[in-house]
Amino acid sequence: MSMTMVEIEKQLKNLRLSGMLATLESRALQASQCNAVLVEALSWLLQDEMDHRSSNLRQRRFKASGLSELKTLTEFDWSFNPKLPKREIYELVTAKFIQNGEHALLIGAPGTGKSHIAKTIAHASIQLFQKTVYREANVFFEDMFEAEQTGKIKKVLKLFSEADLLIIDDLFLRKKMPSDAA
Repeated sequence: MSMTMVEIEKQLKNLRLSGMLATLESRALQASQCNAVLVEALSWLLQDEMDHRSSNLRQRRFKASGLSELKTLTEFDWSFNPKLPKREIYELVTAKFIQNGEHALLIGAPGTGKSHIAKTIAHASIQLFQKTVYREANVFFEDMFEAEQTGKIKKVLKLFSEADLLIIDDLFLRKKMPSDAA
């Protein structure tokens, strides 16, 4: 029993294979033009689906992370502070320390690029499909306080404790906290 293109598209929708659905027509044309065998054409479609799912997972992880912007080291101004340990920073951005169960602490004066580097590490972690949570310290403590007040502390603690990477930025920076947070 063979299906029409419309029936195949319907089945791909039913199976929630939107990556394959998005490229089906162009892959069918490509297969017919180069006389590809079924297995080869199917492997293209499967790779399209995997790429689509990977992209969606990265987008979901970015959204869930709490990052508001995407930072990379290509836009980092190394000339601002030439004494920064460039090699060590690049090593942190590989996120190997996360996979090794190690911790990292970025310490320095305000305005030296710690937040930029932390966001870059978070982005790298997301690209590796790791659960990443980024919060500025004041937001972190506000989240904890609000969760305690609303009875959602277990949910918030689970979010923070299950993250592969938890970044608490500007930890010792003085910011106005709600008066009832103390």
